[in-house]
Amino acid sequence: MLQDSSKEEQIPEEVDNAVTPLVWASEVPGRSKLAELVKVTLKPGAKPVRQKQYPIKWEARKGLEELITKFLEYGLLVECESEYNTPILPVRKSGGKEYRLVQDLRAINQIVQDIHPVVANPYTLLTSLKEEHKWFTVLDLKDAFFCILLDTKSQSIFAFEWESPATGRKTQLTWTVLPQGFKNSPTIFGNQLAKELEMWKKQNQGEGILLQYVDDILIAAESKGTCFEMTISLLNFLGQGGYRVSRNKAQIGKEAVIYLEFEISQGQRQLGNERKEAICQIPEPNSPKELRAFLGMIGWCRLWILNYGLYVKPLYEALKESKNQYLIWTPECHKSFKELKKALMMAPALGLPDLTKPFELFAHERQHLALGVLAQQLGSWKRPVGYFSKQLDTVSKGWPGCLRAMAATVLLIQEARKLTMGQKIVVYVPHMVITVLEQKGGHWLSPSRMLKYQVVLLEQDGMKNHSNCKSSNVPVNKNPTEKLEHDCLLTIEQVYSTRPDLTDEPLKDPDLELFTDGSSFMQEGR
Repeated sequence: MLQDSSKEEQIPEEVDNAVTPLVWASEVPGRSKLAELVKVTLKPGAKPVRQKQYPIKWEARKGLEELITKFLEYGLLVECESEYNTPILPVRKSGGKEYRLVQDLRAINQIVQDIHPVVANPYTLLTSLKEEHKWFTVLDLKDAFFCILLDTKSQSIFAFEWESPATGRKTQLTWTVLPQGFKNSPTIFGNQLAKELEMWKKQNQGEGILLQYVDDILIAAESKGTCFEMTISLLNFLGQGGYRVSRNKAQIGKEAVIYLEFEISQGQRQLGNERKEAICQIPEPNSPKELRAFLGMIGWCRLWILNYGLYVKPLYEALKESKNQYLIWTPECHKSFKELKKALMMAPALGLPDLTKPFELFAHERQHLALGVLAQQLGSWKRPVGYFSKQLDTVSKGWPGCLRAMAATVLLIQEARKLTMGQKIVVYVPHMVITVLEQKGGHWLSPSRMLKYQVVLLEQDGMKNHSNCKSSNVPVNKNPTEKLEHDCLLTIEQVYSTRPDLTDEPLKDPDLELFTDGSSFMQEGR
C-alpha cells in the first residue's frame, strides 16, 4: 500500500530534474502540512459498535504482518483499548502474493454524521476542457487519505483486532489518519486538496487548466511546453505541501492519457480498453446479484451506448420477475446481454462539450423510454457528445404517444443541461411538443407538472425547439427539414377521444329516444 509495484511510466528528463525528489512516493507516507485535525461526529444516540473479528488464515495474517508493521512504524496505526471494534479483511492483490488491508467500516458509517459530498461529478467534470487543449498530464496522489490526521478523540472509533502470526499476541489497533472505507474520507480529503490547489491556481493563471477528482489530478494545456511548466510547478507545490505522487502512474506531457478510466485526447473522450474488456469478459449471470453487478458496470458506460435503455430493459424486467436467488433468464435476455457487449466494444469516442458552440439535441420516445443524442457541429457533420436513455415515470407511461414524447423531451433536456452548462440547445423532436403542451397539457398534466414542463420547454434561456424531423434510431443521421409524419393534435383527438362519433347535436329521426337520471348499472363488468 505504501509502495508502487506497477510498470513505471517514463518521466521526461526535463521534468524529473526540475522537481523535488520528495514529491515521489516512497515507503515514507506523506503528511499534509496545512490540513487541520479531523474530528468525527457521531449521530445523536449512537452506541459503540462491537463486531467480532472474522477468522483469518495464518497465511493471510502472515501476508498482512509486514504491512501492519510498517503502518505502526510510521505512525499510521497505534495500539489502543477501545469500546469500538470492526473486522478487517485480507484481500490478495491480483497477480501476486501480497495482501491489502481492508477494514469493514459499514457499521461505523451508519452511526457517523454525514457530510454533504461536494466532490466533483465525473459525469460533468470534463466539460471544462477546451478544443484547444491537446497536451495532458495525469497525477495520482499515493495513499492520499493517509495525509490527513485524525483528532485524538476520534481515533478510537476505527479500532480493530489484530493477532500477530509470529507471537500470537492479540491487541487492538486504530488509525491516526483518515482510514480507507470511511464514508467521509473522499469528501474530507477532496475538500482539503481543493483548498490548497486554489492557492496554486492563483499563482499559475495561464492558458492551461487543472481538474481534480478526489486524489486524481488532470492538467490540460495548448502546448507541450506549457504542460511541462504547469506540471513542474504543481509537483513542487504538492511536494512542499507534504503530498506524495505515484511515480509509476504519472502520465506527463502526453497527447492521450487515461483519466478516471476515460481516454482523453484533443476534443474527445472515449472508454478505456481495460474497462471495456473487463465488462465483456463477464459471463452470463446465474443469479440476480450477478446481474445487478453487470448492470452496475455497464451503466457507467451508458453515455457511450446508443439506445442503452432498450438494451437493458429485458434485463431489468428479469430482475423484477426473479424471486429469491433464482434468475429467470430468457432468450430475450441472452440476446440483450450479447448486444450490450457488442455495442460497448463499438462505442465511439465522444466529443468533449465545446461551450463556444450551440448544442443540438435529437429526442424521441420509444417503449416508454426517452432516447436522445446530444451533438455539436464539427465541420460538415454532427459529432455526438453523449447518448441519453431515461425511463419515463409511471404516470407519463400511461399517456398518449405524443404526450409521452413531450415528457421524454423534458427528461432529455434536463439530462443534456448537465453537459451544456447553460449554453444554447436546439431541440429536434418528431412531435409538436409545444403545441401539445399548450392545448392538451391541461387535460393530462397536474398543475405542478404543467408548470415544470412550461419552465423547461418555454421559459429557459437558450432553448429552441424544432418539431420537424422524423423519429429514428439514429436521429443525427436524419435531415431536420423533413416533414412531420402526423399531426399530434389530430392524432390525440381521433385515437383518445371518448366517442369519435359523439356530437353535440341531436340525431335526426332517431329509432329510439332513451332517458337516464344520471345513475349507472353494471352487470358482469358491462
